Amino acid sequence: MKSTIVPINTQNNKCESLSVNSFVSSEQIHSTSNDQKWTSSLIWAVIIVTFSTSFVMGVNTGGPNLYNGFITPWLRGYPFPCQKEDSTSQWIARVWLGCDYINTASKNQNGYYYLPSIPEKRRVAQNFIDSLHGIIFVIGAAIGSFTGQYWYLFLTRRNALIMAMLFQIVASILMISTLLIYHANNLNDPNLLDIQLALQNKDLAISLFYLSRFLSGWSAGLSCVVTPIYLTDISPRKMRGTLVTYHQLLIVIGVLIGQIVSLPWLLGQHDKWHLGMAWIGIFPLVGCFLMWTLDESPRWLIQDRQRHAAIESLRNLRKTNDIEEEIKEIEREELTVNIQDSSLFRLLTSSRFRWPLLTSIILTGVSQFSGINAVLFYSHGIFSQMGLLEDKVYWTVLSTGMSLVISTLFSIKLIESFGRRPLILYPLAIIVIIMILLSIFLKINPEGLIIVILLLILLFITLFAVGLGTIPYLYPNEVFTISVRPIAHSIAMFSLFFNDALVIVLFPLLHSILNSYVFLIFCIYCLLSFVFLWKKMPETKYKKFHEIEEFWW
Repeated sequence: MKSTIVPINTQNNKCESLSVNSFVSSEQIHSTSNDQKWTSSLIWAVIIVTFSTSFVMGVNTGGPNLYNGFITPWLRGYPFPCQKEDSTSQWIARVWLGCDYINTASKNQNGYYYLPSIPEKRRVAQNFIDSLHGIIFVIGAAIGSFTGQYWYLFLTRRNALIMAMLFQIVASILMISTLLIYHANNLNDPNLLDIQLALQNKDLAISLFYLSRFLSGWSAGLSCVVTPIYLTDISPRKMRGTLVTYHQLLIVIGVLIGQIVSLPWLLGQHDKWHLGMAWIGIFPLVGCFLMWTLDESPRWLIQDRQRHAAIESLRNLRKTNDIEEEIKEIEREELTVNIQDSSLFRLLTSSRFRWPLLTSIILTGVSQFSGINAVLFYSHGIFSQMGLLEDKVYWTVLSTGMSLVISTLFSIKLIESFGRRPLILYPLAIIVIIMILLSIFLKINPEGLIIVILLLILLFITLFAVGLGTIPYLYPNEVFTISVRPIAHSIAMFSLFFNDALVIVLFPLLHSILNSYVFLIFCIYCLLSFVFLWKKMPETKYKKFHEIEEFWW
């Protein structure tokens, strides 16, 4: 069958209409044969976009883990320097501020030198309240991911990215203000006047803190939808897997940098943690200006009937004039989008999309319920309970960030060499075994087996990074038709952050009840997901859509 696409009235860079002699479905569209490689424009676009969005998300994920020792008492209404709970933050207060945790008889006359202990019957509820800022971050991310489809459809792709950056800029400004209006630096036993002055703006500051975390989450969720879509739009077909992998790579680099900045030798101190949570706003601030140097998505320009602008954009990205076939391919695909129903109702009710949707949801779900966020958000507490004290906790946490970065670097090559399916299934099978071993070793003798446990955690992080860390961002773009891809990708990312929220909410509660056996819950989820994905997840590398569909039917 033939499809003739005729641009009418190309004045003012506009293509006013498309005429069709016969319909060409998306699965019948053949790839253009292009062998484009990296160009300077493509490299520049990847650097600007990923450092302004993906990297920022990583810092917001990795940093708060090590600031919790300062954030927790501050949120409870105890902002004085020596009011610290865990051994690591007490070590920082002792070494950097000279706090005395030995000669306690002459201290704490008004109850504001040391942090009051939490009664056992209130500990579960208090743990939930202490983790609320992480929950709010993930709720914002879930909303940002679900609404992402609307941002980049009604705005341009580039403007949607700028909106994600603006959310983070506002979040950073709010975060800086929190400790400016609610803090206490009195190293002596505070008197009643000191206490009253310190607490007078507490409610406002905490409200701004939660709002900042919500906006950071919204920015992260929006970025997880818009960034992969933009990278996919500007990349040659054969490089799409590689380019989307850079989104995950910059996330994990951000996690590592966030961990490094939170060291007590830098910003991980009583009066600097808010700067450690806010400094990352510099990147989207610069990115907002540099984004105007990037090319708009050629696909979006075709959608907006700006064919001439799309040609110029693609020429600059490919650094060649030989782009007519690629433009025609985009036009054929977008013509299919205009003809087909792309509503949420169709996505949820059509039998054609049942397995793509279910596999996308399970894939993003297991990426979070594999246990990775228990490690990223709560590794500080886990390692402390294993007997690691003082600065040893920091170096151990940093090892998790370094493992993530190194493994993700390898995944850039592996994802195109081995394909998607093997990098999900085989690591997932090994993760099931690791979770069983962690449950046993943490129960038997966590301090005596600390090296073995740490090695198991690092192996788990490596296995996660090569598959579950990257492929969930890429897979929805490969298994859905062009017409429903935007909303399908948003639903997949919503599933990711919804499961992320469940882990953050449930892990402290379940850990307090089940102790080390909490890892068996991750084990069961991974095992069930492995069975489902083994049966229903196709290989998508270099596959046309009709070839992927044949796996299910």
